Amino acid sequence: MQTRRFNIFISILLFGTFCCGLASDLSVKAYVDKTVISQHQQFTLTVELSGQGANKAGNPQLPEMDAFASFLGSGSSQNIQFINGKMSVSKVLNFHFQATVAGKHQIGPVIVQYNEKQYRTDPIDIEIKQVQGGRPSTPKQKQNKIAPEGSTEDLFVEAVADKKRVYQNEPVTITYKIYTRLQVSSFGFTKEPETTGFWKEDYELPNQPVTSKEVVNGKQYTVATIKKQALFPMTPGEKTIDPLVITCEVRVQRRSRDPFGDFFNDPFFGRTEQVRVPSNSLTIKVMPLPETGKPDNFSGAVGQYKINAWVDKSEVKTNEAITYKVKITGEGGIHILPDPEVNFSGDFETYTPKVSELIQRKTVPISGSKTYEYVLVPRFAGLQKIDPVTYSYFNTRTNAYQILKTDPIQIEVIKGDETFSIVSSGASKEEVKWRGQDIRFIKTETGNFKKVDDAFYNAPLFWLIMFTPILELIGVLRYRRYLNRIHGDVAYAREKRASRAARKRLVKARSLLHPESQKAFYAEVGKALMGFLGDKLNIAEAGMISDDVKTVLAKRGVGASVINKIFSVLETCDFQRFAPSDASESDMRDFLKQAEISMSQLDRDLRR
Repeated sequence: MQTRRFNIFISILLFGTFCCGLASDLSVKAYVDKTVISQHQQFTLTVELSGQGANKAGNPQLPEMDAFASFLGSGSSQNIQFINGKMSVSKVLNFHFQATVAGKHQIGPVIVQYNEKQYRTDPIDIEIKQVQGGRPSTPKQKQNKIAPEGSTEDLFVEAVADKKRVYQNEPVTITYKIYTRLQVSSFGFTKEPETTGFWKEDYELPNQPVTSKEVVNGKQYTVATIKKQALFPMTPGEKTIDPLVITCEVRVQRRSRDPFGDFFNDPFFGRTEQVRVPSNSLTIKVMPLPETGKPDNFSGAVGQYKINAWVDKSEVKTNEAITYKVKITGEGGIHILPDPEVNFSGDFETYTPKVSELIQRKTVPISGSKTYEYVLVPRFAGLQKIDPVTYSYFNTRTNAYQILKTDPIQIEVIKGDETFSIVSSGASKEEVKWRGQDIRFIKTETGNFKKVDDAFYNAPLFWLIMFTPILELIGVLRYRRYLNRIHGDVAYAREKRASRAARKRLVKARSLLHPESQKAFYAEVGKALMGFLGDKLNIAEAGMISDDVKTVLAKRGVGASVINKIFSVLETCDFQRFAPSDASESDMRDFLKQAEISMSQLDRDLRR
């Protein structure tokens, strides 16, 4: 009897020890870094798993906290130790939130599943204190409309003017920047800002936008300049610059209560949504140019300028053409600069000048030069003089008028052998060389002779001339029908130009086959393929949704393997634009060949 009782006792003891051993396989606890938080302040919820089952347990299920906090991100760390031959695992998961609603709240239990058993942590009480005055909001966050997956604070466009008060014809630089915390795969300009009353010059920006990081209202954004332009107000008054509107294609991941869902979900295969984002509008006050100190010959030039004048040779013969150039360089509206007043003596025959411009649109402010080239023909021997050229402008740095003046130029004219002749206005320097020649022969050689009695209608040339107009008429009619279709059928026109436009971009991509220009290379290949798809299917590039494009291609008879190759190339382009630069020139060359083959196969299937 005692032996039986002893055996029962030992069994109970062993079973209890086994159960305790199972229970000790996993321990779960949760805590926060602070229980009293200011509104809009960040806090961290830490879930700690320990025991041998820590590495095998399921992902923690977080409680619902949307009513008082917004999820920002997560991170994890793990520690594994072997003590006396036994493995000890400790896993720490950190979940970052931002407090949104003031008041006393409770964080519910965190649930972990392991070995068909559910582990629950204790609830945590926290208090969110109201911030005096509330959280400041910016106009740009109120204006923008965002996709359902995001908020106005995740994606917006900001327009910034370097000056809010300018003089008439003084340039104001407008910079448009996109701020995003989402994955923007592409964007397009939906509506350009109305610039009535301004002369506009667009700055040249890199094909691949240069990104940086900025913190706005406590949040970190990826920022890129997408447009920059210089506006020259033509009239005084208060001017309003309407918003710039862009359409972005944003990759959206499925929302999940599982904090590891975002980590294991490949973003390059995620769903995309189109987002229409306007910038803020701007108001510029344009002041009239002051009347005090305005020169009599002032014609409206504003900026900072220099002027030079010279001739190609200072000693010529009579009736020999020379070139006189006046060059204005500086910062300002080069394209709208008024012409200088140049006065020549009656001893010169002059012609309408040739005007050329060179504008630098890569640096701020807009700068460049404007050159006037005059052809002069001295008719009389002696020491001739070209008077100085006077040019006035309003200097925006000193806010005062300045007068520029060139040096006088003297030309020694020697009596030539040619006789005096009049050359009609508009002649070029090359035509002027024929001056003084009274006789100009129509023909200087004898032509071919033929028989007088030979019938002209027996010659093949006669019949060729007879039927040529008919053939030309047929060709013109066919070409006219082709033009009518091109102008009337947008889809047909885009399909016709698809291959040519794609080849141009691939040629440009081939010129970027170097590891240092990897990102620009993949961006150019992606643009070529996206443009080819858009033109072939008559879909705007900004409006292309991956799933919809796949469906349309399948309906058009494109094979599944070709579709997969096309989107594999696009996904690689998107990945390489943001990945570290590790592709070799050989890899880039092979990828370009793969893109060309995929495009050819797609074109072949669409032509069936």
